[in-house]
Amino acid sequence: MSGLPVDGVGLVRQEFVVANHIGIHPMACLQPEKVSPEDREIINERSRNDKSPKDFFLRKLSEGIGSIAAAFYPRPVLVRLGDFKSNEYRRLVGGESFEPVEENPTIGLRGSSRYLSNEFRDAFKLECEALSYVRDEMGLKNVDIMVPFCRTAEEGKAVIQILNENGLQQGKDGLQVWVMCELPSNVLAIDEFAKVFDGFSIGSNDLTQLCLGVDRDSGLLAGLFDEDNTAVREAISLAIKGAHRNGKEVGLCGQAPSDKPEFARFLVDLGIDSISLTPDAVLKALDVVSAAESEHGLQDEISKAIERRNMKSEKETKEKDSALKA
Repeated sequence: MSGLPVDGVGLVRQEFVVANHIGIHPMACLQPEKVSPEDREIINERSRNDKSPKDFFLRKLSEGIGSIAAAFYPRPVLVRLGDFKSNEYRRLVGGESFEPVEENPTIGLRGSSRYLSNEFRDAFKLECEALSYVRDEMGLKNVDIMVPFCRTAEEGKAVIQILNENGLQQGKDGLQVWVMCELPSNVLAIDEFAKVFDGFSIGSNDLTQLCLGVDRDSGLLAGLFDEDNTAVREAISLAIKGAHRNGKEVGLCGQAPSDKPEFARFLVDLGIDSISLTPDAVLKALDVVSAAESEHGLQDEISKAIERRNMKSEKETKEKDSALKA
């Protein structure tokens, strides 16, 4: 992937590293005595080469993130903090011993609210310790952080405080802390969020879901889920303009730019700073975005030419009027 013609990585999903390389709930690694005997046996087996399940978790998470950051070094790698929902965390080994059963986990205990909760704050600190190790011990300062599902600016401040207290001080050694712009509150209060975070990444999936009130996991409503919907476009437009108004970079994570050329042109027209895609969509998206930028550039040149022509006509008219008066 590092050989692709990209400027960096706009979204590393930390929870995917946990699911694919660890497979154990972080709280189960911290408190293995609270899980079932069957789960404890699995935990002990997987962590047999480490001093403790906690050390196993830290090693695997730091290795997983570090391998990606090293492959792209010195290009920036934006790592999103864990964003599994409670039902997804329950599927990990030991998860059922710690996770609540929520009716609607999509808008439940996830993202920033989870990090700040008494039940899962220690698990978040474990993630912080792994990320701090990647930056400080591995020397991969190209790793920056993205906070997901942050409902209020106050929540964002509280999360950054925990980061600061756990070896991830915002601004130190160039560390940037971005936020996912994926909730209507992120868009409508973007001026407040801009005072807390260094940049924004528009999460078009959750933003579409919450703008339209459509559960994206429901097959019954699949036909209504559309990132190109007028309301979603307006939200994206407001987010980009709001970020730039505050002097912040803004990108977008989603598939729509590579699938819909007109959507890519829409983002280019708004002046978006970056677009993050899955590796298989990069080359196709480069063609689409390049064409959109070329078209946009041509339109700019045409506009400038028309403006120059109008200015020339006005000048010639004034000169004729002056000559007639003389």
